[in-house]
Amino acid sequence: MNIFIRVDASISIGTGHVMRCLTLAGRLIKQGNIVYFICREHNRHLCDFIEINGYEVLRLPAPQVNFKIQNYTQHSKWLGVPLSVDAEQTKKLLTGRSVDLLIVDHYAINETWEGNLREISNKILVIDDLADRRHDCDYLIDQNYFEDYPSRYLSLVPPHCKTFLGPNYVLLRDEFYDQWNEQRIRNGSVKRILIFFGGIDQTNETGKALAAFLKMGRNDIQVDVVVGRSNLHKTELASICKKYDFLHFYCQVNNIAELMCQADLSIGAGGSTTWERCYLSLPSIVWSVAGNQVEICKALARKKIIKYLGEKETLEQIFLTQQLANFIGNEVERNEMSRLSYLLMKDNIVNQQTMIKEIVRLEG
Repeated sequence: MNIFIRVDASISIGTGHVMRCLTLAGRLIKQGNIVYFICREHNRHLCDFIEINGYEVLRLPAPQVNFKIQNYTQHSKWLGVPLSVDAEQTKKLLTGRSVDLLIVDHYAINETWEGNLREISNKILVIDDLADRRHDCDYLIDQNYFEDYPSRYLSLVPPHCKTFLGPNYVLLRDEFYDQWNEQRIRNGSVKRILIFFGGIDQTNETGKALAAFLKMGRNDIQVDVVVGRSNLHKTELASICKKYDFLHFYCQVNNIAELMCQADLSIGAGGSTTWERCYLSLPSIVWSVAGNQVEICKALARKKIIKYLGEKETLEQIFLTQQLANFIGNEVERNEMSRLSYLLMKDNIVNQQTMIKEIVRLEG
């Protein structure tokens, strides 16, 4: 099968969509398929990174500032060009190629774009998190936890569409499965904390979390601070970490699963990393850095799977320090959170393998 993945990264979009698509691509390659990426050259795109990972990238040109973009969803501008322009440019890139499966992971793309690409695509698979627009697709994956997640897409996809919904269909990288035997239900005191807010962290939530921790004066706790290569604040953060022997700075690591296993507690955002932490039973203090994370965080907090502190704009350092100190001191809460995280994700590897095989089988 020839499979093409339409996905972007940028300062606004972040890196998470590309990273999970790389994970899916790896699974599909193992099934004997050929995978290509289609990406626009936004500011902070990851085209080069995708190519380093062994995939051909069909590049769409960088957005032009004079484009007028209709706001058909709250994320329409993330495309960088009008929907029709993106669809036509994508079709042009695919001219003369056999497209057995087109995968779309983009909040700015809806059924209009997908319908336009139907004439050159045998099947379409959508990866979504929002359930805020209709899709013209044959398969849909939404890995997120909502109390109503089994019914979220009933009116948004065609009747024939096969859906894979909930955290047990999360696309985790191999490094997490490799660490499964090392994961543990956390108990005892907190000796090591992981701070990680994704690859870009435009508003420097990493610095906010680090400042909150330092206010505690707990030099008996080791802290791993992880950022991506696209982080605009990495030089400042590295400088802070050099001042303290209990702070350890990492940039663009390939062993985040190992660092999670070593940690007793994590501080991070409510994005895709949430599921990685849950898979490794890691108790987490979380705040949302994007609107689409809020309801997921609230739902998980109600189930006591994460400790959710609110939206990034509402949080002050004094409050963060107080909450962190209280959580560090509450072994019972952390132990229960670790146990519930394990129960949420324990069937993930089996369900994901079944999903991939079904997609490939149905395609064949």
